[in-house]
Amino acid sequence: MVKLDKYDHKGKNILVVGDIMLDRHIWGTVDRISPEAPVPVVDVNKETMVPGGASNVANNVVNLKSHAEVCGIIGDDEYGMILVDKLEKIGANVSGIMVDVNRPTTLKTRVIAHSQQVVRIDKEETDSISKEVEDKIIEYIKKVKDSVDGVIIEDYGKGVVTRRIIKKIIKIFKNREVPITVDPKENHFDLYKGVSVITPNHKEAENMLKRKFKNNQEIIEGGREIVKKLKLKGLLLTRGKEGMYLFIDGEVYDIPTVAKEEFDVTGAGDTVIAALTTMLASGMDYKKAAYISNVAAGIVVEKPGVVPINYLELKERLDNEESNIKKIS
Repeated sequence: MVKLDKYDHKGKNILVVGDIMLDRHIWGTVDRISPEAPVPVVDVNKETMVPGGASNVANNVVNLKSHAEVCGIIGDDEYGMILVDKLEKIGANVSGIMVDVNRPTTLKTRVIAHSQQVVRIDKEETDSISKEVEDKIIEYIKKVKDSVDGVIIEDYGKGVVTRRIIKKIIKIFKNREVPITVDPKENHFDLYKGVSVITPNHKEAENMLKRKFKNNQEIIEGGREIVKKLKLKGLLLTRGKEGMYLFIDGEVYDIPTVAKEEFDVTGAGDTVIAALTTMLASGMDYKKAAYISNVAAGIVVEKPGVVPINYLELKERLDNEESNIKKIS
C-alpha cells in the first residue's frame, strides 16, 4: 500500500515540452445506419473540448497537485486560443507556448457514441518546427531551468520534439539531477539517448527494435536492449490489459493492471508519464512511482474520452489497494 501523503510531490514544478493539442469530443447516440453509405448516423447531444497531447500531460500534472510549465506551439487560430485559455484555467503556466503562424493548432476530433469512439478526425501539421521556433523553445527552457524539478518530453511526432531540442534539454539539466522522462514516438528511437526513462507501449517497443515480441521473455529481452542502447536509468513498458514491465537497475518488475473495466485507453499514456515523473520529482523510488502511475492509468481508462486523473480518486484507490508489483527477472 502506497500513501500519497507521505511524499512531497505537491508543488513540484514539472516542465512539459512537446506536442500540445486540443481534443474535441462530439458526444451522441446511434440508432440507425445512413442510407447514403454503410456508416452510423450519430445524433449529437453535446460537444466538449479539453487539453490533449502534451497539454493533457500538463493537466494530469496539475491534477496531481503539482505545477506544470507548458512548452510547445500553437497556430494563430481560434483553437490555439481555446487551448491556451483552458490551460490557464486549470492553473498551468502557458508562458512557454509559442505561436507559429505557419501551422495550425493540432486538433483531434473524436465522435463518441454510447461510450465508444466512432471516428477520429485529425487536423495537424507534422513537419519539424523551424530553427527560429526551436531557438525560442530552447531559450524558454534555459530561462526556467532553475525552478524545474522534473522534465517530461511528450513526443507525438507533430514536429516539436526534434533532435536539437532533446540534446539541449539533456545538456541544460545535466547538472541539475532532475528526472527527464519521455513518452516516445517509435521512429524517433535514437533521439532519446541519455534521458532518464522512457514509457513506450508494447507496439512502440517492437517498432523501436524492428521486430515482434512472440512471448513475455522476448518482451523482457527487448526492454533490456532498449535500456542498453539508449543508456537509460529506467524503462516503463506499458502493456495494456497486461499491465506494465518496469526495467530498473538491471532488474525487471511486473506490475499487473488494476483497471476494473476498460472503456477508452485514449490519454492513458499521458497519465502514466505525468504520474511517474511527478512522483520521481518528489524523491520517490522508481518502483513506487511506476506502481502509482499504473493505478492512475487504470482509473482513467475506465472513463470514455480524454480524462485526466482525479487526485482524490487516485488517493482513495491507493489507500485500498495492496501493491502488486513483483520482481520477475
